[in-house]
Amino acid sequence: LYLLLIVTDRKLAQDYKTMMRRNGITRIFSLNAYGTASKDLLSILGLEPSEKTLLITAVDRAKMTKVFRDAKQKLYIDIPGTGIISAIPIRSIGGTKTLDYLTSDKNIHKTLPKYKFDKEMIFVVLNSGYSDEVMDAARAAGAGGGTIIEAKGTGAKFAEKFLGMTIAEDKQILLIATRIEKRDAIMSAVMERCGPGTEAGAVAFSLPVSQISGLRLDNEQESEDKEK
Repeated sequence: LYLLLIVTDRKLAQDYKTMMRRNGITRIFSLNAYGTASKDLLSILGLEPSEKTLLITAVDRAKMTKVFRDAKQKLYIDIPGTGIISAIPIRSIGGTKTLDYLTSDKNIHKTLPKYKFDKEMIFVVLNSGYSDEVMDAARAAGAGGGTIIEAKGTGAKFAEKFLGMTIAEDKQILLIATRIEKRDAIMSAVMERCGPGTEAGAVAFSLPVSQISGLRLDNEQESEDKEK
């Protein structure tokens, strides 16, 4: 079972939903998100922040393969700016009812697949308004771009009452896809410049990605250049 994450321009989100439903996926969660171009760059170019949509669903390997195929062949996800699709393996789930709810498929294969990873998705949870600083730190360590999701934190009142510290409730989640060899450098840079104790108050973790499309990574570009 895999958690499928699709990031695309908001105007293309319905096309992706339609394609997923054609492949038998009915339970799709949709979140508004934004690109990570810096405010200074957008101001210079006279552009507005790019509006994105994050689509989330749980699928088995067969449906995942169909979605990746159609995303490439019908929605041209490999063209820059069209979107990014990634699959993160789910290692455990809270019971059969949860599985049925997430997948709407009672016949889904329930055994764990064999995993092999060379890419990861970094999740950075930060105080709202500091995404530029966090992304600058990540880029300096080799990250490409990212996607921002607006969120709300919990536990702020508990921390203030019992720990004597203030935690901002308004949060953002920054998603960064990268090769595994760059993961540690990116996460270390973010924590050093924007971690707990700074105004950004960022925390980071990563999850393995079994498959990804729509993102040109360094080694893939080198391989293509050699083939030419």
